[in-house]
Amino acid sequence: MGNKKNKTVVWCTGISGSERTPYAQEAANACQRQGGKCRVIDVGQLLQEMPPHLQVGAGPTALLDGNEDYLKLCRAYALVEAKKQIADAEDDEIVIVSTHACFMRTGRLLAGFDMPFLKDNVSQLITVYATVIDSCHDVWFRLQEDPQWASYVNFMEVAIWRATEIALTRMLAEYESKPYYLLCRKDPSDALHLVCRDPPVPKVYLSYPITAVQETRPQLLKRADALAGDLRKAGFVVFNPLAIKDVPETRKHAGADTFVPREEEEAAKRYLHSQTVSRDLQLIDQADMVVVYYPTDKVSPGVFTEMSHARDRRKPLYLCAFPGAPDSVSPFLGLFYTEAFPTPDEMLPRLIELYHPHPLVPKA
Repeated sequence: MGNKKNKTVVWCTGISGSERTPYAQEAANACQRQGGKCRVIDVGQLLQEMPPHLQVGAGPTALLDGNEDYLKLCRAYALVEAKKQIADAEDDEIVIVSTHACFMRTGRLLAGFDMPFLKDNVSQLITVYATVIDSCHDVWFRLQEDPQWASYVNFMEVAIWRATEIALTRMLAEYESKPYYLLCRKDPSDALHLVCRDPPVPKVYLSYPITAVQETRPQLLKRADALAGDLRKAGFVVFNPLAIKDVPETRKHAGADTFVPREEEEAAKRYLHSQTVSRDLQLIDQADMVVVYYPTDKVSPGVFTEMSHARDRRKPLYLCAFPGAPDSVSPFLGLFYTEAFPTPDEMLPRLIELYHPHPLVPKA
C-alpha cells in the first residue's frame, strides 16, 4: 500500500499594499505549471462574501473602524470558511491561505485574527508560515493610491506595521514549532511553493557588497543579480537582499523613483535601517547555505556581518570572486567560509554537485 501524501497548508501573511495575494496566486500558477496542485484562499475575499444581511459598511476596511466584537464575528466566519476549503483540498495539494497578522490604521494596531479561534480551529492544519514583504516606499505608494487607505496610515507607520506583521507571524510559527519564511515580493514568486516541496529545494542567501559599490561600480550589482538568476535556473531558491530597497541612498542609485515626503522618510529612517539588518539576518536563518559574491577590494561591513552570522548559525558559506581567494587570503577570513572559488562559473558546478538541486521544467 502506497504512502499517503498529506496536503501542505501555508499560512501566508503580509500587510495591505504588499501584494500578498497576487504573489500567492503567482506562486500557485507556477506550481501548476510544474504539474503540481495549488490553491489560494484569500481571507479578505471571504470577508467580502459574508451573507448580505451580516455585512456592514461600504468596503472591506470598514470593519476595522467599527465594533470589535462584530469584527471578531466576521473573522470567525471567514476562518470557518477557510477551514472548509482546506478540508476540500486534495491530499497532495498545496493550500496557501492569504491573510493579515495585524492592521495599522489611524495610529491603532489591530489584531488580524483571533488567537483562541485560530488555535482551536485552524492552527493544527498549518504546515508552514510565511510573510510576504515589499519595500516600504512601494507599499506606501500603493496605499496612497487606495482611497480606503490613503489617509489612514503614514510612511513611518508602514515600516512599523511591516515589522510587526513579521514578528507576529514568526512568533506564531515558533510557538507551533513550524517553519517560517520571509519572502520578498520582487523575488520570483515560485519560492513560496518551492519551500514546501518534498524533497526540500536547497535555499541560498546571496550576500554581496551593496553600499560599498553602488556609487563606484554599480555593474557589480547587476552581476550579483545575474548570479542569482543562474542559481535559480540550476534549481536553487535564492533570497536576494536587494529585492527590498528601503534605504533612500540605495533606492536613488537603483533608479527607484517612488516619492515619499522628505520629512516622513527622515522620521522613518531608523526603522528602515534597523529592519534592513534584521531582515537580512532572517533570510540567512531560513537558508541552507550562504553564497558570498565579493568581486571588489572595497570593505563591506554588511557582508562581513552576514558572514559572521552565518558562521554562528553553522551555515555552509561559499566565497566567490574575493580578491586573492582561494590562494592568498587571510587565515582569519578562512574561519568563515567552507570553500572559495575564483569565479561564479567555477562555483556553480560544485554547488550542484554538493546539493543536487533539480531544475524545474514545465510539464507539457
